[in-house]
Amino acid sequence: MLNKPLFYRSSYLAIALLLLISPLCRAYNIHSKPTLERIAETKTITLGYQDDAFPFSYIESQHPAGYSIDICNKIVDALKVKLKIKDLKVRWVKSSTASQFVLIKNHVTDMMCIPAFYSEARHQQAEFTLPFFFSSTRFITRKNNHTDTIHDLAGHSVLVKSGTIYVEQLHQLNKMNDLNLNIELDNNNNAAFHNIESGESPALISSYVLLKGMMTLAPNPDEFEISDEVFSQPIPAGLLLPLNDRDFKSFVDDTMKLILISKDFTNLYQHWFMSPIPPKAINLNIPMSTALKALISATSNDTN
Repeated sequence: MLNKPLFYRSSYLAIALLLLISPLCRAYNIHSKPTLERIAETKTITLGYQDDAFPFSYIESQHPAGYSIDICNKIVDALKVKLKIKDLKVRWVKSSTASQFVLIKNHVTDMMCIPAFYSEARHQQAEFTLPFFFSSTRFITRKNNHTDTIHDLAGHSVLVKSGTIYVEQLHQLNKMNDLNLNIELDNNNNAAFHNIESGESPALISSYVLLKGMMTLAPNPDEFEISDEVFSQPIPAGLLLPLNDRDFKSFVDDTMKLILISKDFTNLYQHWFMSPIPPKAINLNIPMSTALKALISATSNDTN
């Protein structure tokens, strides 16, 4: 059995609730205009997206699409009302998991519309919105590898996407359990999964939801399996916002509260995780987690 690292024993729902009621207090950055003021002046909001994070953020018909993209669009609709700008322009900037923090820090984007899984180290680089998903860390492998646990991978090379929280998790597991893993980094989920398909690499470590998305998109999904073994409790995923901008974070979080407790959110979740997703009619069949239900309940109580 794996030794349980510290992050495994953490209460990520408690982190989510902390983000709900108490944004971090930081010194205001005098070198940049507040985000809301800048958006009002330019009548443009700049949003980041990924093309390899199905079903959260990917490209469909040459446009960003996905669960987190839909949530961002709802926030933009609320922003149009707040700023009284009906023709607010949306500019999309392609990002990666690793570059998203640089884009936010340098104000290249106003908000990242991709699933940013929370960690304390990441929270020092950017603000997180309220979570809209929770997912644990697992690995995917080909069934014919007969790999059931992380110990079966001991001494082998494993893939993990650069810039993710899974890199840190894997290093901790490797050290605490003396697995002698060779950790290889890739910067694209689709390319990493191709290495699993070809047999070049035995396993890819990521969040369960992203792994299931990759598997269901594969030509032969039955050839793969996702580990039952988990390396973390369900981790909250939110959108990234700039540091030191309390007004913008407050607006986005207030909007997120209304989104989470609305009937539209239930329909949105059902569309992306419990229904066939066009055009390939892929059904991920991932019921809403206990952690997300608890957050919605707490948000509803707080709002009322």
